[in-house]
Amino acid sequence: MSTSPLPRLLLFVMLAGALFTLPLMADDRSAKEKQLQTLLGKIDKLKKAIDVKEDSKSQYIKQLKSIERKIGKLNQKIRGIDKKIIAKKSELAKLRDIRLQHQRQLSRENDYLAEQVYAAFTLGREEKVKLLFSQQDPQMLQRNLVYYQYFSNARVDLINEVQDSIDKIIQTENLIQQAREELEQNQELLNREKQQLDQDRGKRKSIIASLDKQLKKQGGNLSRLEDEAVQLQNLIDSIQEIFDAAPENEISRKAFAELKGKLAWPVKGKLKKLFGRNKPLSNLRWQGVMIEAPGGSQVQAVSHGRVAFADWLRGMGNLIIIDHGNSYLSLYGHNESLFKTAGEWVETGDVISIIGNSGGQKKPGLYFEIRKKGRPQNPTGWCKSSNKFASG
Repeated sequence: MSTSPLPRLLLFVMLAGALFTLPLMADDRSAKEKQLQTLLGKIDKLKKAIDVKEDSKSQYIKQLKSIERKIGKLNQKIRGIDKKIIAKKSELAKLRDIRLQHQRQLSRENDYLAEQVYAAFTLGREEKVKLLFSQQDPQMLQRNLVYYQYFSNARVDLINEVQDSIDKIIQTENLIQQAREELEQNQELLNREKQQLDQDRGKRKSIIASLDKQLKKQGGNLSRLEDEAVQLQNLIDSIQEIFDAAPENEISRKAFAELKGKLAWPVKGKLKKLFGRNKPLSNLRWQGVMIEAPGGSQVQAVSHGRVAFADWLRGMGNLIIIDHGNSYLSLYGHNESLFKTAGEWVETGDVISIIGNSGGQKKPGLYFEIRKKGRPQNPTGWCKSSNKFASG
């Protein structure tokens, strides 16, 4: 019976297609990687340009930027150590469970071995001789000799198993001791970093007090607010320009515009400094909202996107900006610490930072904005009405 050449031909075509596609996929990945590096290079240049402008400002602004960046990094470090401690505690618990299992196994093996040793001792050295002379049926005798050999071999195997269990317990004990030592080291490191964090927070208070005195003396609060607003707008315009040419994510997502009214707030709290209200002692208006929440609260991304900016900015402190595609951005300001870096993709609900009072704020809270083509949008029209509104 002859075999049709068609299936073989189809298989050849499929294999050839796959082999042809592999280099194209590799080239595509390489191109996307180059695009990403170009993107990160542009963001880095933008951050350096901002730093140059900041350095020309008040020495207290420069000190505030330095100390708040340091506090942010310390928090990142503390968060990493906390994760290691949690992981090490989990590892210790598992090792203790393993040790208990080995100990129980050893106890069972010891009991069984004791029974066999006692039986052998009772029969004495003549146990095999007694077996030979106690049987008259040759077939029965042969079968019992085989059983005897089995029991003898089983005894040796059991002794080996007991030794193996003892070795495993010793090995587990060593691992437990090592885990304990690492846990203690991490705990000591955590305590040192927290002490340093407290010292730096004290320095920050002193710097802010000096900055306030300088502003009152110079009477420059209004010009400072205007300058900060212009700087933020310039940053957003630059980001918009960079990300309009950025490579899109390979995974398709629902368009940000379709999520209006459905977004979760980045953090639960009281909404203050409402969108469109006048800022005190100026004709400027709030272009986002302040969400009053306890310091250290986790801030979550409101939607999928790519981090466009994650650094300190005057007036905003530790700021993170996410590009959601189609010229939509979300901004999260006054964080104590940032957990994402520029160029990273984030998903809805990812923890991106923790709330603080960076940027010279007196109370902890999150400043939150949504922008479309650089123009501010009212966040209350985009997010579900679950947060409480408060006057102010």
